[in-house]
Amino acid sequence: MRTASHPNLPQITLPGQAAAAPGPLDMTNMYLAHYGFRRDLGHLITAIGRVRLGDRRRITALREHHAWVLFVLHHHHTAEDETVWPRLRERAPQAIGTIDALEAEHEACDRWIRESTDAFQAFDAGPSEERRERLMAALRALADTLGAHLAHEETDGIPLMMAYITPEEDAEGHKAIMKQYGLRKLITLLGWITSELPAEVEAHLRRTSPRPLLLLNTLAGGRYRRRAAYLWG
Repeated sequence: MRTASHPNLPQITLPGQAAAAPGPLDMTNMYLAHYGFRRDLGHLITAIGRVRLGDRRRITALREHHAWVLFVLHHHHTAEDETVWPRLRERAPQAIGTIDALEAEHEACDRWIRESTDAFQAFDAGPSEERRERLMAALRALADTLGAHLAHEETDGIPLMMAYITPEEDAEGHKAIMKQYGLRKLITLLGWITSELPAEVEAHLRRTSPRPLLLLNTLAGGRYRRRAAYLWG
């Protein structure tokens, strides 16, 4: 059963994004999160390859940032597992194969989430070239596995959401996720999710975001950019 017809909304396109399906849901937050995962896993791989073994403070900061990315990813995937996929199973039985595959990809990511977490903890506790190589292998595997999943979701999953999830349900889902962060983490999320955006996407956000959110982002963005400069510098 398809949801009632709604007008198509403009969608953003970001580097690495596989598709931007037309439809009535505003997928801005989804695409910004996907971009953040791709961007920061790439940054982490580069930074771990370059960091001096004696720079314990920066290694710890990188481990903490990896934990932050996984925290955001956990909430992102949990919302899909608990709300989106069950609705699609009920409303789009002809797409069960696609939904099964997307769920299985979450489980495949979990393996490398655990391995990269363990490898980062070991590298932070006692940096060595052997532990660096283990960590970089785990991060590359996570980036590849998650990247393939995000592309599949953008190509095949989001069109299903556009057809079978209502704008009201989508908005409620976003509100439920935001409640789990708390104010401090929400400010960090805002800085993270709007970092390193192409100029045209920044312009789109300025046109479409509420003024209070833009003011908050001015503060959050500056704070996050300083943190990112230390992490990736």
